[in-house]
Amino acid sequence: MKKYGANYDWEFNDNSTSERETWTMNEDMEFFNRFSHMYLHGFKNLSDMFAEPATEHGITLDEFYILYDIAEAKGKIRLMDIAESHGVTRSAISRLIGRLLRKDYLYQEAEDHDRRNKVLKLTPEGARIEHEVFTELIQRNREWRQSFSLAKQYQTLNLVEEFMDKFVNEDASKQTKKTTYVDVKRAEA
Repeated sequence: MKKYGANYDWEFNDNSTSERETWTMNEDMEFFNRFSHMYLHGFKNLSDMFAEPATEHGITLDEFYILYDIAEAKGKIRLMDIAESHGVTRSAISRLIGRLLRKDYLYQEAEDHDRRNKVLKLTPEGARIEHEVFTELIQRNREWRQSFSLAKQYQTLNLVEEFMDKFVNEDASKQTKKTTYVDVKRAEA
């Protein structure tokens, strides 16, 4: 990186490409300010908006995803399975599951072959909450599609996943195949 000129222009060579790019301090500041604005006003608001159906039912979005995982597993999932799939520690998932147990949204049942292992199952109330929140999230996505097509939604998800895989995820070997709009259309055919 070489500084030149009194206006704090910088010459920058991005080693991931063969192109030469020139960035000015103003461009860096513009990017920083836009990213900061997106973080403070976009990502946080999007997270809150997406979590709203869960919070309206008195649970967090993380708690909803636990209920969802249990519903999808049909009684064959353990605490450790959920911790692993959510990428968190056993103690972190234990706290969330503890809250759901106290709310009577799920219960634990010992496995037949090893009574020390317990599988998680939804209570009727937990199944109702999971279904209502899931239905509201799907409906919200359908409303979004009126202004933001499914193809654009997948493009956005793929771009964010690519960024996460490259810069955020600790284990790049766990990258998954990205579902595209074309994949969805093929599956529907």
